[in-house]
Amino acid sequence: MAKKTKQPVVICTDKRGVIFGYTKDTSADPIKLTNARMCLYWPTSVGGVFGLGEIGPNDDTKVSAPLGKATFNGVTCVFSVTDKAEQAWNNAPVQGR
Repeated sequence: MAKKTKQPVVICTDKRGVIFGYTKDTSADPIKLTNARMCLYWPTSVGGVFGLGEIGPNDDTKVSAPLGKATFNGVTCVFSVTDKAEQAWNNAPVQGR
């Protein structure tokens, strides 16, 4: 059996969370993410929640510190992330630091 590779995704939860991270299984319930980062705030210039998957966070976006491993219940949406957005998520400064 081939080893699944982790893919970057943005998930939305029923508690209004918007989180970027990596998963091996986008259909898992609950879903497990590694290197998870929560979007605390995004400006209209990002283009809405889907903009976080297309271009990622910009300088005016507030992003949490990364968490090595996290499991999420109540996931309402999982969407893919472009290479550009993945880079922006990984390079975004931690809010308040």
